[in-house]
Amino acid sequence: MSTNGCNLPDDLYYWIDKHIWAKPDSDGTVLVGMTDVAQSLAGKIIVVNLRSLGKTLVKGKSAGTLESGKWVGSIPTPVAGKVVAVNEALKKKADLVNTDPYGEGWIIRVEPTDWATDSQTLVTGTEGVTEYQSKLAEQGIECSH
Repeated sequence: MSTNGCNLPDDLYYWIDKHIWAKPDSDGTVLVGMTDVAQSLAGKIIVVNLRSLGKTLVKGKSAGTLESGKWVGSIPTPVAGKVVAVNEALKKKADLVNTDPYGEGWIIRVEPTDWATDSQTLVTGTEGVTEYQSKLAEQGIECSH
């Protein structure tokens, strides 16, 4: 689905206030990335530094840092657990987060501690996208591509 020029797939779990998405996989792990909204707000991403493999993350704490032409900040994780994969491609081509935030621009893969609990604070499906759209409209946020 698209709203305000922002691509918002309805098969993801969103942490709207942080502009982060999560996608559970059949192997029990959860893929995490930044939304189209986040990459648009950040501008061209120059550097992405991610936590190391095996690192245990607390929900809401940093999965890494991101630097763009107009912003430097932490990438919060929407799920607690152990980092089982990091997107190594971002070291050489950080702007994958800009060009493909839901595909090649993913951030980390986590083996969750308690996905059932963590996912309850995220929104998903058509209802989740509708809630995200409302937030964008309320804040006057538009994505530029």
